[in-house]
Amino acid sequence: MRGETEAMTERAVWDLPTRLFHWALVLCLVASFITVKLHEMRLHAWFGYTALTLVLFRLVWGVVGSESARFVRFVRGPGAVANHLGGLLRREPDRETTHNALGGWAVVALLLLVLAQATTGLFANDDILFRGPLFPLVGKAWSDRLTTWHYRVSDALLIMIAVHVAAVLVYRIALGRDLITPMLTGRKRLPDPVASPRLVSPWLALLALVIAAVAVWAVVTRQLF
Repeated sequence: MRGETEAMTERAVWDLPTRLFHWALVLCLVASFITVKLHEMRLHAWFGYTALTLVLFRLVWGVVGSESARFVRFVRGPGAVANHLGGLLRREPDRETTHNALGGWAVVALLLLVLAQATTGLFANDDILFRGPLFPLVGKAWSDRLTTWHYRVSDALLIMIAVHVAAVLVYRIALGRDLITPMLTGRKRLPDPVASPRLVSPWLALLALVIAAVAVWAVVTRQLF
């Protein structure tokens, strides 16, 4: 089979900011689901603000960050998705230095769902004690509608997360492609002809995170209104 005898070398593919974002968002989402079940709404809100900050950071990092983190590198068309699936069936070696063509669309979907979830939460209420920081801007009737959407997006997000986890397991167990370890270590074994992605300074990531945090703080404290 083509590529079976190619020499493999372990190289850096994921920068530290991208990896920290990934696992921090996982923790935020788990904590958000737990706190809402425990009716700890203030804690739930803070995890929501943090998730919103992380997503805004990732949107910025997807434009100015390392090559492997940029949307232009992994958001590809139907033809690329078909080629990726065909490569899986042919058991071709993994040459990806970013998200694969199918996983790239999963990343976009997850980011949009978390963004929608966190944004609707800013306007939501629980009919008891909690009101989101932007509740006064829309009033009770619209807040109730947005609260309904907050729960609907939550359901869609849970489904998407389950599909994502299942896909990662299928890639690892059935296809022999480990997607988890590179997101932990940042390194991946690649065929020698494959060029490593260019990784940019983590200081730029810190600047992007500060900008995202200030933007969320300004919205939550209504400094922009």
